[in-house]
Amino acid sequence: MDNENVLKDAVETFAETIKLKVEQLRRFVPKEKAHTNTDLTGRYIEELVRGFIRHWIRDQQLLHGTLYSGDINGTYDRPLQLDGIVYDPSSGPLILQEGDFVIVHPAFCSAVIEIKMTLPNGMDTFETRLREIWNRHFHGVPSYHVMGVVIADKNPEVASRRTHSDGKFDFYYKYFDGGLCPIFVLFKEAEDGQYEPFYPAIDAMIRAIYRNTKIDTNYID
Repeated sequence: MDNENVLKDAVETFAETIKLKVEQLRRFVPKEKAHTNTDLTGRYIEELVRGFIRHWIRDQQLLHGTLYSGDINGTYDRPLQLDGIVYDPSSGPLILQEGDFVIVHPAFCSAVIEIKMTLPNGMDTFETRLREIWNRHFHGVPSYHVMGVVIADKNPEVASRRTHSDGKFDFYYKYFDGGLCPIFVLFKEAEDGQYEPFYPAIDAMIRAIYRNTKIDTNYID
Protein backbone atom coordinates (compact mmCIF):
# COMPACT_ATOMS: atom_id res chain seq x y z
CA MET A 1 0.00 0.00 0.00
CA ASP A 2 3.03 2.30 -0.08
CA ASN A 3 1.94 3.83 -3.39
CA GLU A 4 -1.77 4.02 -2.57
CA ASN A 5 -3.57 7.12 -1.35
CA VAL A 6 -5.22 5.44 1.61
CA LEU A 7 -7.33 8.52 2.41
CA LYS A 8 -8.81 9.01 -1.08
CA ASP A 9 -12.13 7.35 -0.30
CA ALA A 10 -12.44 8.98 3.12
CA VAL A 11 -11.81 12.42 1.62
CA GLU A 12 -14.38 11.88 -1.13
CA THR A 13 -16.93 10.51 1.34
CA PHE A 14 -16.48 13.56 3.56
CA ALA A 15 -17.07 15.93 0.63
CA GLU A 16 -20.04 13.91 -0.67
CA THR A 17 -21.63 13.76 2.78
CA ILE A 18 -21.42 17.52 3.21
CA LYS A 19 -22.94 17.99 -0.26
CA LEU A 20 -25.85 15.63 0.46
CA LYS A 21 -26.54 17.20 3.84
CA VAL A 22 -26.53 20.70 2.37
CA GLU A 23 -28.98 19.54 -0.30
CA GLN A 24 -31.29 18.44 2.53
CA LEU A 25 -30.88 21.85 4.14
CA ARG A 26 -31.88 23.57 0.89
CA ARG A 27 -35.47 22.44 1.47
CA PHE A 28 -35.61 24.94 4.32
CA VAL A 29 -32.80 27.39 3.47
CA PRO A 30 -32.80 27.96 -0.33
CA LYS A 31 -29.62 28.87 -2.17
CA GLU A 32 -31.15 31.71 -4.21
CA LYS A 33 -29.43 34.92 -3.15
CA ALA A 34 -32.68 36.79 -2.42
CA HIS A 35 -34.05 34.05 -0.16
CA THR A 36 -31.03 32.50 1.52
CA ASN A 37 -28.95 33.08 4.64
CA THR A 38 -25.31 32.15 4.03
CA ASP A 39 -24.43 32.42 7.74
CA LEU A 40 -27.10 29.83 8.54
CA THR A 41 -25.77 27.48 5.88
CA GLY A 42 -22.22 28.00 7.14
CA ARG A 43 -23.25 27.22 10.73
CA TYR A 44 -24.89 24.01 9.54
CA ILE A 45 -21.76 22.89 7.67
CA GLU A 46 -19.67 23.86 10.71
CA GLU A 47 -21.67 21.43 12.85
CA LEU A 48 -21.28 18.71 10.21
CA VAL A 49 -17.51 19.22 10.21
CA ARG A 50 -17.40 19.12 14.01
CA GLY A 51 -19.18 15.77 13.88
CA PHE A 52 -16.52 14.33 11.58
CA ILE A 53 -13.72 15.71 13.76
CA ARG A 54 -15.23 14.15 16.87
CA HIS A 55 -14.98 10.74 15.18
CA TRP A 56 -11.46 11.37 13.88
CA ILE A 57 -10.02 12.27 17.30
CA ARG A 58 -10.87 8.75 18.42
CA ASP A 59 -11.46 8.44 22.21
CA GLN A 60 -10.72 12.10 22.84
CA GLN A 61 -13.31 14.85 23.28
CA LEU A 62 -13.83 18.09 21.36
CA LEU A 63 -14.80 20.70 23.96
CA HIS A 64 -14.84 24.45 24.49
CA GLY A 65 -13.79 26.65 27.39
CA THR A 66 -10.25 27.53 28.40
CA LEU A 67 -6.91 26.02 29.35
CA TYR A 68 -5.46 26.71 32.77
CA SER A 69 -1.99 26.31 34.21
CA GLY A 70 -0.94 28.21 37.31
CA ASP A 71 2.52 29.05 35.96
CA ILE A 72 1.14 30.21 32.61
CA ASN A 73 -2.07 32.00 33.53
CA GLY A 74 -0.35 34.05 36.21
CA THR A 75 1.64 35.85 33.50
CA TYR A 76 -1.34 36.91 31.33
CA ASP A 77 -4.15 39.38 31.91
CA ARG A 78 -7.02 37.40 30.40
CA PRO A 79 -7.68 33.70 29.75
CA LEU A 80 -8.34 32.67 26.16
CA GLN A 81 -11.78 31.44 25.11
CA LEU A 82 -11.25 28.33 22.96
CA ASP A 83 -13.85 26.50 20.92
CA GLY A 84 -11.91 23.38 19.91
CA ILE A 85 -10.04 21.89 22.86
CA VAL A 86 -9.03 18.28 22.15
CA TYR A 87 -9.06 16.70 25.60
CA ASP A 88 -7.73 13.19 26.27
CA PRO A 89 -9.56 11.69 29.30
CA SER A 90 -6.95 8.93 29.57
CA SER A 91 -4.20 11.49 30.28
CA GLY A 92 -5.68 13.27 33.30
CA PRO A 93 -8.77 14.86 34.87
CA LEU A 94 -10.67 18.03 34.03
CA ILE A 95 -10.51 20.92 36.50
CA LEU A 96 -14.09 22.09 35.93
CA GLN A 97 -16.87 20.97 33.59
CA GLU A 98 -20.41 22.09 32.80
CA GLY A 99 -21.79 20.35 29.75
CA ASP A 100 -19.21 20.78 26.99
CA PHE A 101 -17.66 23.81 28.72
CA VAL A 102 -14.44 22.91 30.51
CA ILE A 103 -11.41 24.30 32.25
CA VAL A 104 -8.53 21.85 31.84
CA HIS A 105 -4.76 21.77 32.17
CA PRO A 106 -3.09 21.79 28.72
CA ALA A 107 -0.96 18.79 29.76
CA PHE A 108 -4.07 16.65 29.31
CA CYS A 109 -4.93 18.02 25.86
CA SER A 110 -3.38 16.85 22.62
CA ALA A 111 -4.38 19.79 20.44
CA VAL A 112 -6.63 22.73 19.76
CA ILE A 113 -8.73 22.78 16.56
CA GLU A 114 -10.48 26.11 16.13
CA ILE A 115 -13.30 26.11 13.57
CA LYS A 116 -14.47 29.28 11.80
CA MET A 117 -17.14 29.77 9.14
CA THR A 118 -15.17 32.37 7.17
CA LEU A 119 -12.13 34.59 7.58
CA PRO A 120 -13.18 38.25 7.42
CA ASN A 121 -9.74 39.37 8.65
CA GLY A 122 -7.65 36.98 6.56
CA MET A 123 -5.45 33.96 7.16
CA ASP A 124 -2.56 35.86 8.75
CA THR A 125 -4.83 37.17 11.52
CA PHE A 126 -6.22 33.70 12.20
CA GLU A 127 -2.75 32.15 12.24
CA THR A 128 -1.61 34.84 14.67
CA ARG A 129 -4.50 33.88 16.96
CA LEU A 130 -3.54 30.18 16.72
CA ARG A 131 0.09 31.00 17.41
CA GLU A 132 -0.94 32.92 20.52
CA ILE A 133 -2.71 29.79 21.78
CA TRP A 134 0.38 27.71 21.04
CA ASN A 135 2.81 30.18 22.63
CA ARG A 136 0.74 30.39 25.77
CA HIS A 137 -0.28 26.78 26.30
CA PHE A 138 1.48 24.35 23.94
CA HIS A 139 5.03 25.65 23.50
CA GLY A 140 6.33 22.26 24.70
CA VAL A 141 5.09 20.59 21.49
CA PRO A 142 5.37 21.58 17.81
CA SER A 143 3.12 24.40 16.64
CA TYR A 144 1.12 22.10 14.36
CA HIS A 145 -0.75 20.79 17.41
CA VAL A 146 -2.78 24.02 17.23
CA MET A 147 -4.85 24.03 14.04
CA GLY A 148 -7.55 26.04 12.33
CA VAL A 149 -10.42 24.92 10.12
CA VAL A 150 -12.24 27.39 7.88
CA ILE A 151 -15.51 26.20 6.38
CA ALA A 152 -15.51 28.28 3.19
CA ASP A 153 -13.86 31.06 1.22
CA LYS A 154 -14.54 32.61 -2.18
CA ASN A 155 -11.14 31.33 -3.38
CA PRO A 156 -9.66 28.76 -0.99
CA GLU A 157 -6.67 28.02 -3.22
CA VAL A 158 -5.51 31.65 -3.15
CA ALA A 159 -6.42 32.08 0.52
CA SER A 160 -4.33 29.02 1.41
CA ARG A 161 -1.12 30.44 -0.08
CA ARG A 162 1.45 31.69 2.42
CA THR A 163 3.90 34.08 0.75
CA HIS A 164 7.42 34.43 2.13
CA SER A 165 9.72 37.44 2.07
CA ASP A 166 11.62 36.04 -0.95
CA GLY A 167 8.41 35.92 -2.98
CA LYS A 168 8.08 32.14 -2.84
CA PHE A 169 5.02 30.58 -1.26
CA ASP A 170 3.82 27.39 0.35
CA PHE A 171 0.44 26.59 1.90
CA TYR A 172 -1.23 27.17 5.25
CA TYR A 173 -2.52 23.59 5.14
CA LYS A 174 0.99 22.13 5.58
CA TYR A 175 0.20 20.03 8.63
CA PHE A 176 3.76 19.01 9.58
CA ASP A 177 5.67 22.30 9.43
CA GLY A 178 7.12 23.03 12.86
CA GLY A 179 7.00 26.78 12.20
CA LEU A 180 3.31 26.95 11.32
CA CYS A 181 -0.08 26.54 12.95
CA PRO A 182 -1.83 24.94 9.95
CA ILE A 183 -5.16 26.21 8.60
CA PHE A 184 -7.46 24.23 6.32
CA VAL A 185 -9.98 26.03 4.08
CA LEU A 186 -12.38 23.25 3.15
CA PHE A 187 -14.86 24.63 0.58
CA LYS A 188 -15.22 27.23 -2.11
CA GLU A 189 -18.40 29.24 -1.62
CA ALA A 190 -19.60 29.72 -5.19
CA GLU A 191 -21.81 32.56 -6.46
CA ASP A 192 -24.75 30.17 -6.94
CA GLY A 193 -24.73 29.21 -3.24
CA GLN A 194 -23.01 25.87 -3.76
CA TYR A 195 -20.10 24.68 -1.64
CA GLU A 196 -17.36 23.09 -3.75
CA PRO A 197 -14.79 20.96 -1.87
CA PHE A 198 -11.16 22.05 -1.85
CA TYR A 199 -9.60 18.60 -1.78
CA PRO A 200 -5.96 19.42 -0.90
CA ALA A 201 -7.04 21.07 2.36
CA ILE A 202 -9.57 18.34 3.21
CA ASP A 203 -6.93 15.65 2.72
CA ALA A 204 -4.39 17.60 4.80
CA MET A 205 -6.94 18.22 7.57
CA ILE A 206 -7.70 14.52 8.01
CA ARG A 207 -4.01 13.63 8.05
CA ALA A 208 -3.31 16.41 10.56
CA ILE A 209 -6.09 15.36 12.92
CA TYR A 210 -4.77 11.80 13.10
CA ARG A 211 -1.11 12.81 13.18
CA ASN A 212 -1.18 15.85 15.48
CA THR A 213 -3.61 14.80 18.20
CA LYS A 214 -1.45 12.45 20.24
CA ILE A 215 0.01 12.91 23.72
CA ASP A 216 3.38 11.23 24.27
CA THR A 217 4.16 12.49 27.79
CA ASN A 218 2.71 11.01 30.98
CA TYR A 219 2.34 13.75 33.61
CA ILE A 220 0.56 11.53 36.18
CA ASP A 221 3.07 8.78 37.04
